[in-house]
Amino acid sequence: MFKKILLLMMLFFLTACVPPAQNGTQSTTISLPNQSNGSIPLVVKRVGYIVNVGEYPLHTHIGTTKLTNFEKRYSFGWRIPAYIDNRLRSEFNMLRNIKLINLAKYGIRADEVNGLLSYADGQWGVRRGKESAYAKLTSRLGLSTIVIINEGKKQALNDCGILGCKKLNAKGYGLLTQSFMNRDDFYSATAFFVHIYKLKPTISLDPKIAEINHSQKMTLVAISKNSQAEPNKIGFVYPQHFKNWTEREFAPFRLPLIKYIDGMSRKIVDIVRSN
Repeated sequence: MFKKILLLMMLFFLTACVPPAQNGTQSTTISLPNQSNGSIPLVVKRVGYIVNVGEYPLHTHIGTTKLTNFEKRYSFGWRIPAYIDNRLRSEFNMLRNIKLINLAKYGIRADEVNGLLSYADGQWGVRRGKESAYAKLTSRLGLSTIVIINEGKKQALNDCGILGCKKLNAKGYGLLTQSFMNRDDFYSATAFFVHIYKLKPTISLDPKIAEINHSQKMTLVAISKNSQAEPNKIGFVYPQHFKNWTEREFAPFRLPLIKYIDGMSRKIVDIVRSN
C-alpha cells in the first residue's frame, strides 16, 4: 500500500512540473548533452516565412525601341516557389535552434506582412495599420523573426550610351533579353526581393541583405549574333521562334536561376542565425 501511495505522489509532482501548452506558440526548450554538467538548455526560435513568388517564369524583352519591347510568361514546370520553399527548409533544418513556420498555412498573406516595420525617430516600430498582423505573428504564433521572399520588377542593368544611361528592368524571374542591331544579350532574371524582420525587439534586417534587394546588374549568361548562339556554359541554343519559346529551349536559363536561389537562401539563413 505504501508503495502505491509513493508512486501516486511521484506522478503528481512530475505532472505538476510540466507547463500547460499555449496553442503551440511558446518557445521550445530542449536539453543537449554536455560532459561537464549533463545538459545545456537550448531555446528554439520560431521563424516564420512566406514565398510570394509566381508559379511560372517570365521572359522580359527590351528591344531597340519601346515598340519592340514585350513580356511573356510561360507555364513551364520550373516549380520555383516550391524550390525556394524546400531550399529554405533544407538550410534551416541544419540549425537545431530554429523552427521554421510556413505563414501561408496559417492564412497569412504576403501583403499583410510586407512593410510590417517602419523607421521613425531613430527606431524601428510596427507600421501603422499593421498592428493586427504583428499581434497575430507574435501573440498567436510566437514568432521571433519573419522572412518574406517577393518577386517583382527589378533593375537588370544600367544601359549607357551617347545619350546617357537608362535603367533596364526585369518584370519577373526567368529571362531578360536585350537586342541591339544583330546582337541579343541573355540575362538570368533574378527579380527577387527579401524582407527579414525581427519582431521582439522590432528591427528590420533588410540592410544586411542589401546585396540582393539593391543589386543593379543581373548575370549575362549567353549572347547571340544574327540569331546564332555564341559558345556558352548553359547549353543555350537560339530558339526557333523568339516570341514563343518551347520548354526545352527555355530550360537552360533555369540552372543559373537555381544557383542564385541557393546563394540567396544561404544568405537569408546566415542573417537569421546571427541575429
